[in-house]
Amino acid sequence: MRAALLFAFALLACGSAPGARISGPARLVLLHTADTHAELFPWRTLIGSSDARRGLGAEGTVAEVGGYARLKTLLRRERAGESRVLHLDAGDLFQGSLAFERFGAEPEILGFDALGVDAQALGNHELDRGETLVHDGYRAFARFPLLAANYVSDGAGGLTDVLEPFVVLEASGLRAGVIGVGNTSTVALLGERPNELGALAEDAAQAVQGAIDALRPVVDVIVVVTHLGLDADASLVSRTSGIDVVLGGHQHLTLDEPKWVLDCGAGEQAIVRDAWGRERTCASRRVPIVHSGAYGKYVGRVTLELDDDPARFGPDYDPLDRYEVTALDFSLVPVTAETPADPAVAELLAPYRSTDAEVLAARDVLAYAPSALERFGATGGDSPLGNLAATAVRAVSEADLAVIGASSLRHDLPPGPLDLAGLVEVAPFEDPVVRAELTGAAVAAMFERAARSASERDCRTQVHLANAVVRFACPCNTEGCARAFTPETSVECDSDADCAAFGGVCGTRAGAGGTCFAPLDASASYAVATTEYLAAGGGGFFEPIAATALLRVNDGLSATLADFLRGGPACTPAASACTDACPAALVARARSACAADGASGACSGDTGTWCARALEVCRRLPCADATRGAARDGRIRFEAQ
Repeated sequence: MRAALLFAFALLACGSAPGARISGPARLVLLHTADTHAELFPWRTLIGSSDARRGLGAEGTVAEVGGYARLKTLLRRERAGESRVLHLDAGDLFQGSLAFERFGAEPEILGFDALGVDAQALGNHELDRGETLVHDGYRAFARFPLLAANYVSDGAGGLTDVLEPFVVLEASGLRAGVIGVGNTSTVALLGERPNELGALAEDAAQAVQGAIDALRPVVDVIVVVTHLGLDADASLVSRTSGIDVVLGGHQHLTLDEPKWVLDCGAGEQAIVRDAWGRERTCASRRVPIVHSGAYGKYVGRVTLELDDDPARFGPDYDPLDRYEVTALDFSLVPVTAETPADPAVAELLAPYRSTDAEVLAARDVLAYAPSALERFGATGGDSPLGNLAATAVRAVSEADLAVIGASSLRHDLPPGPLDLAGLVEVAPFEDPVVRAELTGAAVAAMFERAARSASERDCRTQVHLANAVVRFACPCNTEGCARAFTPETSVECDSDADCAAFGGVCGTRAGAGGTCFAPLDASASYAVATTEYLAAGGGGFFEPIAATALLRVNDGLSATLADFLRGGPACTPAASACTDACPAALVARARSACAADGASGACSGDTGTWCARALEVCRRLPCADATRGAARDGRIRFEAQ
């Protein structure tokens, strides 16, 4: 009954779309973004082979990409010449930059409004600071709807006051029913009754099916915008009937082609359940799922060719469905440094741009990275940046081992000087580092869940760790998919055979030979460092740990990295000439900082002075390299089961 009232209320709120309904062949362009994570301004990234192939820049170079002002120019171009265009966003507008840390929701929502977003799905990171920021921010600044059909009010909070299950959007006579689906698996509070969000989670498929059933009499096409991830999107499609296209987010995936999934039981059951849980029969259709990446690097352009002629679709065609997709074209439009900035959006966001000298100046550099540090391993296992971050967490926490979520790291680390602003870009979340005493059995169970999660993501690890070695089976079809080893012993090794006497494995150390790691002892107790989010059950790896059992070590991962890097050794060999990479980068950085502060005259000292200063800094600057764990060493590997 609650669902029925919700849908009825939403229809009354939306009302009938203006204009006469059309018939005959039609074309609809959907512009899709997701997981922009408060990246208001262009940011630097290392261009890999996939990004280079998609036109983002030259492979191996560090390029400046994204930014709302550039996005506005691109979106305006994409709308030109098309009569029916909608811009839909799949969530995680918040959390990920210094602007969000300083100003909260205001610049992000104002920026989205200026971009002309027609509707946004609720992301999990919208809820990082609770319901108040969402409620007040969207009430004050948003002129577009925030959607989540699977969030319903429990009568105890204000989040659902700003949420709608769906919206009817009109595009030159074509009526699109847009249904939003919020993430519930990573929002731990939704498991509490009552909770401070004032919301309850409903089964996504049943909520969406109920929305479809309510919308079909008044719309021509159904678009579902989700913040679930690709596998969950496919499951959603298979358990519903009537979706025309899914625009997804959450996992930061960039698909070059849509994934096509059969709805209505995936061709097997031909049964779906409506919002009341009642079964009904249906006929399977192929539904496209699109994911367009993250951080404003790309805009997904989905062109739908539609028709409502029953003669084209055979005996299973339901006239209530109105338009069906007859053809689809999908492309990724890159947002590069060559994209001009829109002046109005640039002016709107200028007050939120950091101009603090202490952020930009050379004296605030914490460390130097001689080479780029990637957050994903080449074979899906451990990675240089993941190992550095986990090593930092363990060291600062003085724990036996450390486990952090792969999703805590949001950008690769380009080579060059590192400051707190750069570390915040890499690890932006306000997620305290904590330590807890856990049994070996609890740690083993955590790794089992991590193995299953990795198996569902093409054998790509979803955790990073320190002072442990883990072998994950992939695919993971049964129990026993993770073999974990900790602590490190003093026994040297060249291979696992050297550790066989006590059932261990051989792990490597930077700049040294291998050492054996002992098997995890299920009955032993381990001091485990992790993040507060994971400790509370977020991500589904740990069983939730009571807050009273947690020791807070640091306020966040970026601060932990900063603390860890400050005490490290300098790079070897030390810089000896101004043309070396480190001093050259520092000189350029300092001059840029002066110019940004309007004090370029004070920065025009002779080259020799600048060189001497830069060399002095570089010779004592801590190094973010293999000596600090920033190297792939095989601590996480995948094996065939």
